[in-house]
Amino acid sequence: MKKTICCIGSSGFIGRHIYSELKKNSNYEVFRYSSKNNKFIDKCELDKFDYLIFSAGIHNESENDEKNIFIETKKILRNTKDLFLKSSSIIFISSFKTSFNTNEKIVKSTNKYNYFKFDNYYGKSKIIFEKIFIKFCKNFKKKYIIISPSHVIGPEDHNLSANGKFFKNILNKKLIFIPNCKISIVDVRNLSNKIVELILKDEFNNIKLIINDFSILLEEYVKMIKSNQNHFFVFKINFFLVKTVFVINKFLLDFKLTRKTIISKNRLKYIHLNPTTEIIDKNKKFSVEETINDTKLFFK
Repeated sequence: MKKTICCIGSSGFIGRHIYSELKKNSNYEVFRYSSKNNKFIDKCELDKFDYLIFSAGIHNESENDEKNIFIETKKILRNTKDLFLKSSSIIFISSFKTSFNTNEKIVKSTNKYNYFKFDNYYGKSKIIFEKIFIKFCKNFKKKYIIISPSHVIGPEDHNLSANGKFFKNILNKKLIFIPNCKISIVDVRNLSNKIVELILKDEFNNIKLIINDFSILLEEYVKMIKSNQNHFFVFKINFFLVKTVFVINKFLLDFKLTRKTIISKNRLKYIHLNPTTEIIDKNKKFSVEETINDTKLFFK
């Protein structure tokens, strides 16, 4: 008998890739649910599911952060609560930001989050709703795994995620100013493969897993994106200069002399912390080079 899976958020960048991978396995019946339209995309008459994969959500860029993300995320969770109740095991896709700790240089799943006062609304919404989800699972005795990916990139980013926009901007720029810090990246296809693998194993141990392919200096990441290009210049900015820009920008914002945030408090703290991210699975289908090259080909 086929196992049944409900995918919430399957029209998004991550959800679309997960759905595509699941459909390759004939042992599963997969039903997509639109959190935006609050209805099934596929015809579905089931009243229960073996698995639910929740990848719905809103991901704003740090400089375009808005408080209404709390309201929108709460609405999504409220509209999909019945599907959570109807599912035996749940994969909840969160963010590695929920493991940020200002006393730790390595982002690990065991880290206790203490980043709230520095975080943007996106990060705050992730930790709040992750805690609500865990409480829900305990109350209703649901088995779960929380998946916390680092910065997700890859091909088929049609609606241009925040990470995809950053990648595309770097690809097209000639003058590039970057801080001296690291960046952690995961290929959306490796992330999707990992989720399918977890469902195949059916080992839902109520844990959090950080999914990350590599952590490298931002300068190195930029140069990998710009490989095979000529006539571009990369300027590395030290933290003192970054902080100076932040202070001046904040002054201008406070006195309403500008509306544009150049460097957010969240980003400033991230640059200062300069964390690397743990890698729990080195057996990846797509290498770093393939991730960068395939993403470049898509955006070209």
